[in-house]
Amino acid sequence: MAGSHPSALAEKRRALLDLRLRRRREEALARQEAAPPEGRPRPSGRTVSPLVPLGPAGTEPPLFLVHAAGGSVAPYVALAGLLGDGRQVCALEDPSLHGGAIGERSLADLAATYLAAVREARPDGPLHVGGWSVGGAVALEMARQDGDVALTFVLDTAVPDAPSRPGDDELSAWFASDVAAMGAEPGEAELAERFPVFAANVRALLTFRPSRVGSRVVLLCAEKSEGEKLSRWRPYADEIQVVPGDHYTMLRPPHIEALAEAMRHRLSEVSVR
Repeated sequence: MAGSHPSALAEKRRALLDLRLRRRREEALARQEAAPPEGRPRPSGRTVSPLVPLGPAGTEPPLFLVHAAGGSVAPYVALAGLLGDGRQVCALEDPSLHGGAIGERSLADLAATYLAAVREARPDGPLHVGGWSVGGAVALEMARQDGDVALTFVLDTAVPDAPSRPGDDELSAWFASDVAAMGAEPGEAELAERFPVFAANVRALLTFRPSRVGSRVVLLCAEKSEGEKLSRWRPYADEIQVVPGDHYTMLRPPHIEALAEAMRHRLSEVSVR
């Protein structure tokens, strides 16, 4: 039916990415697990903070946004500029993109790592956290662990109906679809380096079970998302609002304006309480 499927060009791009990933995946995984050259120890002792400020410090409490499955904070750059001059947005980027260990992970472990970085930067007072896709689940877990979070934004995050563990071939296809939908055109080397990060974060999400937290939880769901996404979040979200766009275009013009307005509104409500 017209309009119900991606264009032939998008499908072709996704298929090409999938083929490239299949060819490079084994090579990338071997590189991640390979021992360093003899006599050269692995880097240790120096950790890079996952915090990436996306603007200058402001007069309002900062908003901390957790990366999605791909690990990069790039999807938040445009959004940060629309949330008000008085509020700094600090994004959390996956350290695995910069040489950190990947391996098996849980969202609870990610949340603990990121919460430590956030509390080092802001030791006192309630936090404002959130995230898109996988990042929303990590932010919810941060709110549960910290206990002093005023507001948690969940941006079109899926809740799995049951734990699962997809294989690398299936994850490669998902990754290719994700890259194509983002409109990105990374080179083969970058694809190979980023796939293990994507796979680890998706697998962690698919075993995650959310719970109610003391924070005010706001789900902002894309209007073109599956209806099941809304129903599965109802036990855990205090508010649910549908915003224009799909999972990807909600963070792009023109739809990003509506998303930013919804977030500004909730942030202003928390500020006056």
